Amino acid sequence: MKMRQKMTAFAAALFFLAGLCGCGKVQVQINDSGVVTEIEASAPSTVEKILEDAEIALKDGDEVSPALDTKITEAGEIVISRKSTVKLTADGKTREVTMVGGTISDLLEQEGITLGEKQHVNYELDEYLKDGMEVKIADSFDVEVQCDGETYTRQLEAETVSNVLEELGITLGKDDRVTPAVTEAVTDGMKIVVNRVTFDTVVETETIEYETVYEDDSSMAKGQEKVSQDGENGEKQVTYQVTYVDGAEESREPAEENVTKEPVNQVVRVGTQEESSSGGGSGRSVVSKKAFYDCNGSGHGYYEITYSDGSVEYEEF
Repeated sequence: MKMRQKMTAFAAALFFLAGLCGCGKVQVQINDSGVVTEIEASAPSTVEKILEDAEIALKDGDEVSPALDTKITEAGEIVISRKSTVKLTADGKTREVTMVGGTISDLLEQEGITLGEKQHVNYELDEYLKDGMEVKIADSFDVEVQCDGETYTRQLEAETVSNVLEELGITLGKDDRVTPAVTEAVTDGMKIVVNRVTFDTVVETETIEYETVYEDDSSMAKGQEKVSQDGENGEKQVTYQVTYVDGAEESREPAEENVTKEPVNQVVRVGTQEESSSGGGSGRSVVSKKAFYDCNGSGHGYYEITYSDGSVEYEEF
């Protein structure tokens, strides 16, 4: 009985000494800019010692709550606010902003930025800031794109026409046309038209019309005409470079010509002989003598002879 009492007294003494030494364990939660680490620490331990045991290093400008020299004697939380320098792009302008701790939402509030209905930021608003982060505020635009017979209506965060086409998965050929140009900045309500341009080579057979040449003939009376050689059309093959826009022909340019049949000129003999008079000394003279040919191409016809006294006669040939 005495031995048991001695052992109880000894245990009580050890417990008392442990209480004086503060050698208990406590659970501490470390919130490092949103990254939470839980650690079991000896109590009491300073905040600095706990961070060292957790292998968490601080940089110049970082802030810790509670302070580094604070002794932790019970379960609790240590909050680290990191000093961050971020690049903020808004309204097409980029500037550097330095903050200690905080989220994207806190950054916007500090900079006096309120997002519009069609404005978006490239991070979640509750994401903690990190050094070197690039925060961009982009505008959304309602755009309409016509391409390949389809019309696409979208709300996109694109800066240029080229970005719009990329987001829609539209690939341009080297000769395709885009209106407005791909480098144009996107505006709300913009209409973009993509025209597909293709080329083809077309060979066509065309007629070369004959020419009519006139030759003087002194053996024929003046004003008389006679076809001595019939004309005949020729032929040529013309190679065209044809431009199609969305499948419809826009233009064609001749690239090469090859004459396959030369034309034959029509030759007409024209009389130049002067006639002084006619009619047995009646005093009449020929004023004009016109030849009229039959339509069958036989070379026959009639002359219409006008005399100085106003009379007209007809003579077949």
